[in-house]
Amino acid sequence: MIYNNMVILKNNCYKAFANIDVLLKKQADLIPMLIVITQKAMVHEKALFEKLAENREHYLHADALEQKINLANQLLPQIKKSLIIAEKYPDLISGKNLHLLQMQAKELEECIADRREFFNQSVTLYNTEIHIFPNILFKLIFNFKDIPLFYPSREAAL
Repeated sequence: MIYNNMVILKNNCYKAFANIDVLLKKQADLIPMLIVITQKAMVHEKALFEKLAENREHYLHADALEQKINLANQLLPQIKKSLIIAEKYPDLISGKNLHLLQMQAKELEECIADRREFFNQSVTLYNTEIHIFPNILFKLIFNFKDIPLFYPSREAAL
């Protein structure tokens, strides 16, 4: 029963992240549009946009849950920083494309935040389950690993 419960909790974590993953892929799809809209006006911010594009590619090709969580935790602050930088350029702000992009990013961010809470609850239950006695013995025998939390970055609050 202990082993089965641990497997159920682990699978719930993967299911919860799958719901977030759909939104994160949509968010990653906003990045090329953001780059096109802003790169002409912000040549000096080129390194940021190159890193953003690179992280997007890594996310879209990542398979492991832990890798996806780590990359997603990096992407959100980069997207927010790019949008904040874009706001400093009047030519960009006056364009409706940037405004639409900002609205889409905000809506996705709100949906991700809702699903992040459920995912983190699932992960906390699972991680707690595999660390209590006697369950920790099953963790060691069957090599259950902790799952990282998906957290909103402190940088995102900029």
